Amino acid sequence: MVCEKWNMRFLTSDVRDVKDLAKFVVRRFSNLEVLMLIVDKLELLKENPFKYAREKLGRDIYGNSMFSIEVTGDIRILFSVDPKNCIIFIWEIGSHKDVYGRD
Repeated sequence: MVCEKWNMRFLTSDVRDVKDLAKFVVRRFSNLEVLMLIVDKLELLKENPFKYAREKLGRDIYGNSMFSIEVTGDIRILFSVDPKNCIIFIWEIGSHKDVYGRD
């Protein structure tokens, strides 16, 4: 199945939709430039999440493969893809340590 339109669901504790994203990023990173980079990466994921799904990081609680995309040298977006329902789940946006639990 090929998805013509991908839906994005935020599952992070602080972000439920795009409106919350700006507040979350400014609070966590205090940098509007980082906000723009994150928004750009999210838009790329919505175009084709599999293009950026390089290294599989295991599976989410729904059984979907998990991946990460680099925003900056230290900031990552942890996501999974449900190709049957055309959904991209965003699990975490943060530093390498926040996303992976280690440095």
